[in-house]
Amino acid sequence: MAALSDLSRDIAGILERAAAGIVRVDARRGRPATGIVWGSNLVLTADHVIEHDDAVQVSAGGSAVKASLAGRDPGTDLALLKTDGLNASPLARAASAEVRIGHLVLAVGRGSELQVTLGIVSGLSGAFRSWRAGETERLIQTTAELLPGFSGGPLLDGDGRVIGINSWNFGRGVTRAIPIETAATVAENLRAHGRIRRAYLGNQLGQESGLLVVTVEAGGPAAKAGLLQGDTLVRVDGDPVRQLDELFGKLRGLDVGSTHRFGVVRGGELKDVSVSVGERTA
Repeated sequence: MAALSDLSRDIAGILERAAAGIVRVDARRGRPATGIVWGSNLVLTADHVIEHDDAVQVSAGGSAVKASLAGRDPGTDLALLKTDGLNASPLARAASAEVRIGHLVLAVGRGSELQVTLGIVSGLSGAFRSWRAGETERLIQTTAELLPGFSGGPLLDGDGRVIGINSWNFGRGVTRAIPIETAATVAENLRAHGRIRRAYLGNQLGQESGLLVVTVEAGGPAAKAGLLQGDTLVRVDGDPVRQLDELFGKLRGLDVGSTHRFGVVRGGELKDVSVSVGERTA
């Protein structure tokens, strides 16, 4: 029994310390959500809870401030808000790579009031596509229930550090969280650019062993680089590319405007084509 009493006190202490960095987000009528303090006057929350981006309020401890949308990314279901005078410190973060199946975790929300649920890490998934066409490369699955208003709130480890951002959008009945490393990358892009700058080539591909260029978009990066219909793409920067998922994974890691070597087979010969990747706008 003493061990349970100690655990109870530890959980209560974690919640007390984290409370100041967890805020209520009002951006849809009658359905508040949760966000976390990300930086000076910045709050990170879930994208799908922002329905009225021209009338957003953020509150914690009874005081409310106005907020505006700094940027949003439906693909990872994350949105960054810029607040007007929020006085709160960011929560401590921990690398999600340290998370193991079986670790205790806390899901915290501040819909109407501060609430918490306890669970364990039940799985670590690979790439996942949501029902709203969102996609992320990795998710943390837990048994900590997401109560109404929990989306956008933190998933905390046993030391009270944020390891993920909870999103009903990726679960629909199963609790899943976006790893904090993914959230940090998205948040920085939203802060700097207001959107996620995703690289694209401007061509369509077929086949699954080497990728046959089916069409080349006029004026796109592929066309400007000299890629031709009928070329077979076999490598990017020296790494083999055999399937579409491999190419899309490489593109996600490329900076817009950066130049890379695309190896193609043309007329039976292997050629290197230098491609400056563009930004996908849709």
